[in-house]
Amino acid sequence: MRLLVVNWHDWHHPHAGGAEVHLREVALRWIEAGHRVTLLCSGEAGRPRGETEDGIRIVRAGLRPTFNWALPRALRRLLREPVDLVVEDLNKIPLYLPLLAAARPTFVLAHHLFGSTAFLEANPAVASYVWLGERGLPRAYRRTPFVAVSASTRDDLVERGIAPENVEVVHGGIRFPPPGLALRRSPHPTFTYLGRIKRYKQIELALAAFARVLPDVPAARFAVAGYGDHTSALAREAARLGVADRVTFHGRTGEPEKWRILGESWGFLYTSPKEGWGLSSVEAQAAGVPVIASDSPGLRETLLEGRSGFLVPHGDVEALAARMRTLAADRDRVERMGDAARAFAAPFTWERSAARLLDAFERRLRWRRIEREGARAAA
Repeated sequence: MRLLVVNWHDWHHPHAGGAEVHLREVALRWIEAGHRVTLLCSGEAGRPRGETEDGIRIVRAGLRPTFNWALPRALRRLLREPVDLVVEDLNKIPLYLPLLAAARPTFVLAHHLFGSTAFLEANPAVASYVWLGERGLPRAYRRTPFVAVSASTRDDLVERGIAPENVEVVHGGIRFPPPGLALRRSPHPTFTYLGRIKRYKQIELALAAFARVLPDVPAARFAVAGYGDHTSALAREAARLGVADRVTFHGRTGEPEKWRILGESWGFLYTSPKEGWGLSSVEAQAAGVPVIASDSPGLRETLLEGRSGFLVPHGDVEALAARMRTLAADRDRVERMGDAARAFAAPFTWERSAARLLDAFERRLRWRRIEREGARAAA
C-alpha cells in the first residue's frame, strides 16, 4: 500500500508527544512489511521542507500555527501522486481529511480529543477554537472508519456522534528496557513522573501528594523527567510546597537515562485528567514499576488495579498520597507489583500494533472496492 499519513507534527517537533512516537514506530514496521509511507506535517524552523528518514518520506507545510491553512494546498499536491489510503493521525485537533481528500479512501487513527480539557492548557481563544473544531466530527466523519488507541478514546468518539460500528480499538505499543540492562531499585522510596510537562497533565497534583507523604517518609524522593513549557511553573510549585530539595528535574532524557530513572522508582505517578493512551504508564510497568494513576480516560485501562498499580479518583490528593504511603512502607509489595507490572506490559509490542493497523487499512480498501463495484453495477 501507498499510505499518506497526516499529523500536525513529526517526531522531531518540540511539541511532539506519544502520538508522534506511535506514528514513527508503526510506520517503520509498515515499511519493513513492504509498504510506502509519506508523512505530511507542519514545518519547523531549521527543518527542511522535505526529507526521507529510515524510509519514511516527510513533507512539511506551513508552521504549527498555520498548518491547517497550508494543509489543503499541500494535500492536493501530494494527491497528484499514486496514493492508496489517506490516514488522518488525529491527536487533539481534527483536520477534516474526509472532506479535503474526498476522492480518496480515508481512515482515522484517533489518539486523543481534548474536549473541555483544552481550557486547562490554552488561553480561552485557542481553547475555544479547539473545542469548536471537534463539533463537526459526526457529520464530516460519518462514513469514515476509525481506529482508536484505547477504549476510552473509542467511547469519547461514540459520545461525540461517531457510529460505534465505525470504531475499533488497537492499543499502541511501547519501548522495553534493553535486554541485559540491570535496573536497580533505589534504597529510598522514590516516585517518578516521566513524560511531557504540560499544564493540562496536572502534575501539580503529584507534587501536592508528595508534600503530604514527605513528613511520614522523610527519605522519599520525587524524580520528574521530560520536557515541556510547564517545567518552570512546576519547579516554582515544588518550591512553594517546600519540597524542592527532594524533587529532581532531569529534563529531556535519552533512552539509557530514562530506563535508569524508571528502574530506581518505587512508584510511577500519572495524574492527568485525560489521555488517549497512557504510553508512559505502560513503559514504567515494563521496567517493573507499579503505577499510581488518576482514574481518568486513557489511563484507567493501562494497569491492573491492585496488582500492577492503583487508580485513584482524579484530583483526590489525599487518596494519591495514601497509595504512595502504601508503596513506601512495603518494599516487598513494590517488588511483587513490579513483577505483575512486567507481565501486564509484555504484550504491548509495536509489531502487534502495526500489524493490526495494517489489517484495518486493508479491510478499508477492500470495502471501498466493494462500494465502487456496487455503484458501477447499479449504474
